[in-house]
Amino acid sequence: MEMLDDATRKEMISREGDTMYFSDGVDPDYCVLKFDAESGRYNTNFYSESFGVGGDE
Repeated sequence: MEMLDDATRKEMISREGDTMYFSDGVDPDYCVLKFDAESGRYNTNFYSESFGVGGDE
């Protein structure tokens, strides 16, 4: 896990409506968490699905 708190990365994920809460569109009190995953799992409509991330999967 890596914590990214530079303005460039925050601006990459900010949305147009964020300026309603923060004049410059970026909340100064949050950070972005970056992690690398090999697999994941999600649930939707009582169904569970596993998936691989990247590479040969």
